[in-house]
Amino acid sequence: MSSNYQMYLKSGKELFRFPVLPEEIAVSDGSNNDSIRVCGVGEVTIIQDSDATVLEFETFFPETYFSGCDYKDIPKPNDAVNTILTMKNSKKPVRFTIAGGIGVSMYCTIEKFDRKEKGGDVGSIHYSIKLKEYKETVIRQLKVDASSCKAMISGSNSRTDPSSIPVTYTVKENDCLWNLAVKFYRNGFKYNTIYNANKSIIGDNPNNIYAGQVLVIPAA
Repeated sequence: MSSNYQMYLKSGKELFRFPVLPEEIAVSDGSNNDSIRVCGVGEVTIIQDSDATVLEFETFFPETYFSGCDYKDIPKPNDAVNTILTMKNSKKPVRFTIAGGIGVSMYCTIEKFDRKEKGGDVGSIHYSIKLKEYKETVIRQLKVDASSCKAMISGSNSRTDPSSIPVTYTVKENDCLWNLAVKFYRNGFKYNTIYNANKSIIGDNPNNIYAGQVLVIPAA
């Protein structure tokens, strides 16, 4: 049974959907302010740029599907671990997204990814993960043309992936995949794009959608 929320990590073309949502996500928003004491005034706070937001949560990769999974076609635990490790070791930021509700979408680095197995749950892998907000710094080079004495500034390549994360859509009465493809892509023939991204929810028949289902709408 799918929930109204989905959680993703995206790195390049690799999109990973978490099979079991955590019970809670700890969010830490720190500050990097300085305090000084001024004679006759007392303590004065100098406001600086804030520290990066840190997200931490714990959940697990189940060996087999059960009713608490967010979708049916769940990955094998070792495959899921390897996917996240590949993202972590890529030395590039990933995009973390919570689709549904108020929604969250931010670039992060994977700071920690700890795993363990528990007795009585053979094959499943329990893990904790720590994500830290990534803020891109653009480094530019100054080139000087000796003949004209003119300087030119060149930009550097971005490390972040500009492609968008899929959005979600809650099916309404009388909706069909063709109409949704027209709505999101202006092309009804792209209904298979939506269907292929939601086979675990829709099943074998692309006409089998009904009000209340939450579908992933991939980027065009």
